[in-house]
Amino acid sequence: MLNEEQILVVNHTWGPALVLAGPGSGKTRTVVHRAARLMGEGVPPGEIALVTFTKKAAGEMRERLERLVGEEAAGEVWVSTFHALAAAVLRDAWGRVKVLDAEAARERIGSFLQDLSAPYRVTAKAVQGAISRAKNAGMGKAELSGLYADLEPYLSQVYDLYEAWKEEEGYLDFDDLIPAAVEALKEEEVLKRWRRRTRFLTVDEYQDTNLQQFRLVRALLGPEENLMAVGDPNQAIYSWRGADFRLILEFRRHFPQAQVYRLSTSYRSHGGILQAAVEVIRRNREREDLPLRALREGELPLKVTAEDRNGEALFVGEAVRWELDGGTPPGEVVVLMRSLSQSRLIEAALSRYGVRYTVVGGVGFWARREVRFLLDLLRASYGDKEAFVRAVAQSVPGFGPKRAREAAENPGLLRGKGEEFLQVVDWAKELHGYHGYGLAAAFGSFLNRAKPFLQPLILDWAEGVLEAAEERWRNLEEVGSALRGFAENTPKGTLDLFLQDILLSGEEPREAEGEAGGVRLMTLHASKGMEFHTVFIVGLVEGSFPSWASARRPETLEEERRLFYVGLTRAKERLYLTSYQVGEKGPVQPSRFLGETPGRVLRYDPKVGFHGADLTDTANALADIAAGLDW
Repeated sequence: MLNEEQILVVNHTWGPALVLAGPGSGKTRTVVHRAARLMGEGVPPGEIALVTFTKKAAGEMRERLERLVGEEAAGEVWVSTFHALAAAVLRDAWGRVKVLDAEAARERIGSFLQDLSAPYRVTAKAVQGAISRAKNAGMGKAELSGLYADLEPYLSQVYDLYEAWKEEEGYLDFDDLIPAAVEALKEEEVLKRWRRRTRFLTVDEYQDTNLQQFRLVRALLGPEENLMAVGDPNQAIYSWRGADFRLILEFRRHFPQAQVYRLSTSYRSHGGILQAAVEVIRRNREREDLPLRALREGELPLKVTAEDRNGEALFVGEAVRWELDGGTPPGEVVVLMRSLSQSRLIEAALSRYGVRYTVVGGVGFWARREVRFLLDLLRASYGDKEAFVRAVAQSVPGFGPKRAREAAENPGLLRGKGEEFLQVVDWAKELHGYHGYGLAAAFGSFLNRAKPFLQPLILDWAEGVLEAAEERWRNLEEVGSALRGFAENTPKGTLDLFLQDILLSGEEPREAEGEAGGVRLMTLHASKGMEFHTVFIVGLVEGSFPSWASARRPETLEEERRLFYVGLTRAKERLYLTSYQVGEKGPVQPSRFLGETPGRVLRYDPKVGFHGADLTDTANALADIAAGLDW
């Protein structure tokens, strides 16, 4: 059943529309039902496109659509991320595209910095991040230089060297894909095909778009302007990646004929949590006044203060244990923090209370050394010079990065010590002729043939520990499983397309460290789009959340407050907000966000402990404690 607000959105057909969707308001369900209705009224599925920001979100949309209209019809609808859409446009216009992965780009930037004798403070990661943000925001080099003066003069020099090198080698990096697609759409026939393919275009999480993505959307729109933008400006938290939430605030200026719809009923959080969230976000000057309605009532958040960080961690450990003993499933409990650097004491406390946990956002599967080496071998088979250099430097004795780069220009240098490496690359080339399930089967044979070459490397990387080496080998076999999953979704997919698919998903958070299936620890940014029965937000002190740097400027402080709002609205039933009084360098002040949040108050003493009865205490019953706190 759809509610009245959702039905209005589903029934929208022609012209631009802005859907302001509050947290937990069923926007994905609504968007998918609209696509199904369009098909039911005769719109060819091949003219409908749903675009979002992560592969996970795109996959969820496709699965829901399949349940509504069947696998065949859903398969004709374009459902993807922005970058996958851009890559498809480029393949259509230019044929094969050489995409440089983020790690390879960082290594190349690092080599330029080394050549320039840049000081230690100017890191490859910082320069790469600055260049990325500039591209996404459509900045020129002069504007970039002014914004990152502390990285100059090296930033400007590396920018020129990096762009020239990519052009010479024929590479596009992740941030080049969308601007390049906009350029490709200037070809009349390409534009005609893609405007037909995206005639009814829906963009989810529109508040997270950047200028380049907006330009791509503009280019794809025909005279009908059948764009449905769905999002919530109060959840815009990615300005540091170049996102500009003013694009959603100014949607009605960009599209004066736009219809505006609101989804304000929350199917996730109860009334107490929504009351707290609304009270917080109303402090922002730049916001959308979107009323939130709950279907059920519940308690306000519990605000907990401890003596120090260790006490805060012990509270979290004890309270999580209480939640689990009371029947809350481990996967329905999350601990959110501003940065994973805050997790150490929390992890120790969870272990002390016998709580299994998983840290989300650590090193992902595709970034593991043995997996990345295998991917470099496969990319080298397509003539990817940077992948070739990395693979040689890791596997051929006597070849470091410099000599490996020489070998990329003159493979004859590898005769002798590197002949086995060249043989494996030749075997990888044989995979180019397969697709779909045939490719997955051929990959299994390739892995067996390459085993004598790969196993000694893996044993060395595992420092001779057999169990660790076996785990690394299982990771290589897991690549085969990923290929089978790829074949299921893309029956005609080639190895090259599979490798690009991995690149396009490389930015998404993955689980690592700890134990799968346990309570999750993650950053507030990583929690976007998720929901949990019980949520802990920790480290709520001034200087940490909000950070000192963010608190200095109104616009960055408001983004920090939006991030806090996102954290609050992940909770379905219970919400704990924790703080402490003494940090590593002395007394600290509670976060201003705590003062803005209505809630019950508890002072935690590890000697007394936490008791479940505290959850039902009202604010009045704890007034004596509240009076003593500066909230």
